[in-house]
Amino acid sequence: MSLSRSTDCVLPPDMQEERVSARAATRQILSTLSAGLACVAVGSCLGWPSPILDRMSSKHWRWPGVGLERGGGLGPPRPLSTDEASWVVSLMDLGIVLGSLPAGWAADRWGRRPVLLSCAPMFVASWLLVLAAQGPEFLYAARLLQGLASSVAMVVTAMYAGEVSDDGLRGANSAMVAMLLTLGTVVSYSVGPYVTYRAFAVSLLGVPALFVLCFCWAPESPYWLLVQGRRLEAEHALRYLRDAGSCPLRVCAEADRIEAGIMEASDAAARSSPSSASSGGLLASFRELLVVPGPDRAAFALVITLTSLQALSGSDPMTAYSAVTLPNGFVLGANEVVIFFGVVSTLSTGVGAVLMDRAGRRPLLIAFSALQFASLLASAVYYTLDERTTLDMSVPEWVWVPPAALVLYGVSYPIGLGCVPNTLQVELFSTRVKGVALPAILVSFNALTFLVSKLYQVVWDAWGKDVAFWFFTADCLLAVVVATALLKETKGKSFPEIQDLLDSRRKRRSAPTWPS
Repeated sequence: MSLSRSTDCVLPPDMQEERVSARAATRQILSTLSAGLACVAVGSCLGWPSPILDRMSSKHWRWPGVGLERGGGLGPPRPLSTDEASWVVSLMDLGIVLGSLPAGWAADRWGRRPVLLSCAPMFVASWLLVLAAQGPEFLYAARLLQGLASSVAMVVTAMYAGEVSDDGLRGANSAMVAMLLTLGTVVSYSVGPYVTYRAFAVSLLGVPALFVLCFCWAPESPYWLLVQGRRLEAEHALRYLRDAGSCPLRVCAEADRIEAGIMEASDAAARSSPSSASSGGLLASFRELLVVPGPDRAAFALVITLTSLQALSGSDPMTAYSAVTLPNGFVLGANEVVIFFGVVSTLSTGVGAVLMDRAGRRPLLIAFSALQFASLLASAVYYTLDERTTLDMSVPEWVWVPPAALVLYGVSYPIGLGCVPNTLQVELFSTRVKGVALPAILVSFNALTFLVSKLYQVVWDAWGKDVAFWFFTADCLLAVVVATALLKETKGKSFPEIQDLLDSRRKRRSAPTWPS
């Protein structure tokens, strides 16, 4: 790998602080948006069970349709038990666990763009399996395949969004990816209750097709190209992303700055652990994340803690089970409340994208984790009174509490725990370890969400749904404590400055520097 620095193309000091042009910002946003359409496909898979679960307990859950479900050679579809339905919900998370590390390795080996495009055929194949299902077996396979495709989409989109964005846009673009994932759930919530099983699956087939059409024109990550020593291709990508076609000096200086950061991180790793630097590959990256003292290890400990709290805060059960969890008797039906919840969640993620680089990561996480705690506390108290006392909680004076708490959850989670940890994992890690760090975090996150999704129904049947809500409530309170005590603000900081924050041994920088 060649990382030779050019000394001919250095911006003068009066050009170094120039703000991102509107055209450059538009190009970076559009590139991130086109990549983020893969996350719309992920969200549609996450939201698919909510409107369909109740139907699956019926003998005619594929009705109306044609062929087998009307008494063809294989007979009518078999109703799913609650245990089988819980496996249908949770196996997607297991697929994400299995696919995350290979996705990160593949993105480092072959590039962000081709690997991200490879998730589209997997999504299409999964929906074809859903169309063919007559019982749980094909659905299990489909959900596992959706998880594998989602692991590629989430790992690589997070890498890509951070690497094509300027420092001032990085937080907003990362939040936009989260908003697109939430938008995918809204698509499922809005379509599923009102169409047939077959039409629902066919409509969601169009999402990965749209992603391929939009993303095929996007440039490769300039960071990845420079790590591979492909300087000319990286400059070409930067010329487009930074709108610097008329200013070769700006492109050259930006490439110099990225190369300097890569070399500095590599030198720091070599000084901290010569054996790790010489061993190379996945083992060296894992060693740096887990053993070698430095900013990447500190970042990994912080992000893995926050994403674990994110996974245990109940987001998956809220997404998949809300339509069957909410009590009857409210002025709106459960499906309508869930649609409203999805819309509010999407809008809140958009608000989070705006606030991320204005209010800062730390204040948002503290404030909105506290709001999420309040929403879950209200639900936990309601279900405790409903299931463990003789009070009639179905009366109009009280039946509004769970829908209102769900909507409040939809306001708070996307801005706080649902967004800030995702932004941090994009901006805290060096490019050298990102291909291992992000998949490892995703594996941890989805292993926990798999357990939460699978055990939610088990806990509900064994001890009551209030027990699960009390657990989620305690988790959010702990998130407020952790954010207050451990999280440092990274808003508007360059990557070297963020690394300085994470490692007190590094030399402090008062302002971003450019290589000379």
